[in-house]
Amino acid sequence: MTLPGANPLSALAPDLPPLKSIDFKPPAGDRVVLDNGMVVYLMKDNTLPVVHVTAFIHTGKLNDPADKIGLGELTAGLLKDGGTEKYKPGEIDRKLEFLGASVETSIGNEEARADMTALKKDLDEVLDIYAQVLMKPAFGTDKVKIKRDEALETINRRNDDPGRAAMREAVRRFYGPDHPYGWRAETGTVNAATIADMKAYHANFYRPNNIILAAAGDFASTGGMLAKLKKKFGNWPKGEVKFPAIPPVRIEGKRHIYHIEKDIAQTFIVMLQKGVKRLDPIEYPLTVTNEMLGGGLSSRLAAEIRSRKGLAYSVYSYFAKKPDYGYIVGYCGTKPETYSQALSEMLKQFKLIKSEPAPAEEVDRARDSIVNSFVFKFPTPFELITERAAYEYYGYAPDYLDNYVESIAKTDPAAVLETAKKLFKPEDAMLLVIGSSKKFDKPLSDFGPVTELKEED
Repeated sequence: MTLPGANPLSALAPDLPPLKSIDFKPPAGDRVVLDNGMVVYLMKDNTLPVVHVTAFIHTGKLNDPADKIGLGELTAGLLKDGGTEKYKPGEIDRKLEFLGASVETSIGNEEARADMTALKKDLDEVLDIYAQVLMKPAFGTDKVKIKRDEALETINRRNDDPGRAAMREAVRRFYGPDHPYGWRAETGTVNAATIADMKAYHANFYRPNNIILAAAGDFASTGGMLAKLKKKFGNWPKGEVKFPAIPPVRIEGKRHIYHIEKDIAQTFIVMLQKGVKRLDPIEYPLTVTNEMLGGGLSSRLAAEIRSRKGLAYSVYSYFAKKPDYGYIVGYCGTKPETYSQALSEMLKQFKLIKSEPAPAEEVDRARDSIVNSFVFKFPTPFELITERAAYEYYGYAPDYLDNYVESIAKTDPAAVLETAKKLFKPEDAMLLVIGSSKKFDKPLSDFGPVTELKEED
């Protein structure tokens, strides 16, 4: 019987215990260093009869020669597609298709990768192709031409998406077009890269002592899988790897605006501020601070600019870490007729979060969101062991992954405020805007000195 004045639903509510903090203790797997210097991470997973392998090669687009930007991408793209000493390109594709397997190679700004997936029963056959691709690519002439033409077409079409172009050009201006962090490939630099250059690039960077490899899947034992890897890679000779000198980052640290005139329906705004170096422990409170500011639909930027004022569909913030100083981003795609309102609100929110303490419940929500998404980044042992390999690749401490949740949990409102005060300087931020100035509700010069650029500057 329900007492008078009582909430009838309260009688149905279960008496739940308070939620405990997440106890995140992922398995470590095995780490072995081969005699030739290759680092190998292993984790057995008998859930499915599949084996995955990923190799991280210490290189990246920033290691290209200044006059041959695009060389690293051409080299990485041709490791498989250009054939090997043992397998012709068409033969590799036919074998992998028949076996339902995959071997893919790629490169980013700071890492090159080679990925392999194979059914357990076909592991030896696919692993042989994978090893050939890494160690003995042939760079077939016909395939080089195809890959070069693809790269040139990408250059020709790189401005088709003005939103992506805005981010690319903002980073380029932030670091300077002559700094490797700000480089972009051009027709001349791609055409300058020869097959001899690709072979030399491969010979220098693709060395076992310059690789961290992660493997997980349905192998009988880690010892057995390690024996297979030693058989394929153990005789690959180590060698000296020569890295080009990367000049230090020099950031002006004062407001400047770059504008690219383009007659499009939207205006794209990118705001960049000086960020942090990789391995700086301030990344933990900065991660929480950014989550509150622009990390999702419930963030301050989205709530004010997108939901409450209806000025933008896409608005967010994030930060990028680099060996030298990274950057902090504010991004918005908005109507040109109201661009100044969106930009003003973005600047306001970056100022506000450094001006007064955030409510404790807002910080709690941000922390919980980060922790929950982080824990679920590793749905399989392969994702987990690959992440461990990646953290070593980027120089993190061996216990970084294990302590991440605890480190985030330590962030409180005081740490958020201190971090925002230290890093957020919107009054000195660099802005890059792509859009039709004829439709702007206010001149860009109201926000600071403007430099007009052309798309191909």
